[in-house]
Amino acid sequence: MQPHEIVQRIMFDYDGLSREQIIELCGALPRKMVRWMGAHHPDNHTRKIFFELTNVEVGEGVVINPNLIVSDGYMSLFKIGKRAALGPNVTIICESAPNNSLLQRDEYVVRILTCAKPVIIGEDVWVGANVVILPGVTIGRGAIIGAGTVVNQDVPPNTVVAGVPARFIHKLDPLPEEL
Repeated sequence: MQPHEIVQRIMFDYDGLSREQIIELCGALPRKMVRWMGAHHPDNHTRKIFFELTNVEVGEGVVINPNLIVSDGYMSLFKIGKRAALGPNVTIICESAPNNSLLQRDEYVVRILTCAKPVIIGEDVWVGANVVILPGVTIGRGAIIGAGTVVNQDVPPNTVVAGVPARFIHKLDPLPEEL
């Protein structure tokens, strides 16, 4: 089967495929294509499989809305906790560099701005639409990130943040423990 036939089958006939069949079909595709399908596939359940296949740790009950962009060099740098919900058009930056730019020769850029750091979204987190999360950020359990926020530092559990950059909005009551 040719790559375009595999993509067509996964994108349009996914409801007739088991998880194992999807994984097997993806084995014949480049990681970039699998990640692209993760961002653009119409089905949440299937999107999660593509992200898992490209080294994103996805907890049970997670909802990933369309257009999740993850910049991580396909390293195991991004983790999503159980029952987290990611709105549409969320961008996660775990790895950042100037790529082919001559800026890569600047000592400050290399030492301070070029990095590869994990991003961790805790359990029961709600990330709004169009949020950008920068390298090294951990979002605590039960936090809410308002739409359009740029998160450049850790967010404590049970906290609502919003804005550019993210700022404290409200403290929530602690969530109950899992049953």
